[in-house]
Amino acid sequence: MLAAVLGGCSATPPAGPGAVTPTLHVGALRHGIEPFLAAHPLAPGAEIRADEVARSDAASLHLVQVRGREKPHRHERHDLVVQVLRGAGVLHLGDEQLPMRAGDVVLVRRGMAHWFAADAGASALALVTFAPPLDAPDSTPVPDVDSDDVRR
Repeated sequence: MLAAVLGGCSATPPAGPGAVTPTLHVGALRHGIEPFLAAHPLAPGAEIRADEVARSDAASLHLVQVRGREKPHRHERHDLVVQVLRGAGVLHLGDEQLPMRAGDVVLVRRGMAHWFAADAGASALALVTFAPPLDAPDSTPVPDVDSDDVRR
């Protein structure tokens, strides 16, 4: 099903227990993830970077790097599919805490408060699909939640 959403992607099998080594051939990732990441590094001190890598009339794909944690937020006009490609952490989804590691996929429905916190001292990489395509900012802070006060 996810392959149908990504349309034209292929992935190599996992390299070992819990490892996912995707080779994505879509949009800006047609030459692979490593060259893309080298050209789009997460800045020192930054906790998140999101780059659009492909789009259609129905969805847009974004490669998201997280070091640390996102701020709690919601997307009012978009559903998200988050697939962790590398690393691990906890996706806070409403009142739930979902441990995630490479290979895990979750649907975040529009309007739901959420944020991802990478495991301490590590970074995570995810492929995030926005439906409909993300054309303008759609991230509303959730002021009554402080991600620094929530234990992972």
